Amino acid sequence: MSQSTQVPTVRGTVVKKSSTQTIRVSTKVTKVHPLYKKRYSRNQYYMAHDPSDAIQVGEEVTIIACKPISKNKRWIVKS
Repeated sequence: MSQSTQVPTVRGTVVKKSSTQTIRVSTKVTKVHPLYKKRYSRNQYYMAHDPSDAIQVGEEVTIIACKPISKNKRWIVKS
């Protein structure tokens, strides 16, 4: 009996190109406060591995979770 496991994917914008083969991806989440019903937004940042080193700042990318590559990198660029 095999179970299909879904790999987490995230879509975001590249905000920084740190060093060789490393990018920083930002995702924006809009939430509604449970009591005051006011909308607010939060950014979450992910360090991702870019093996081709071709992605530039401002591009939209999809990243998938993988085993740890370094201290902070746990994501790899899918497209």
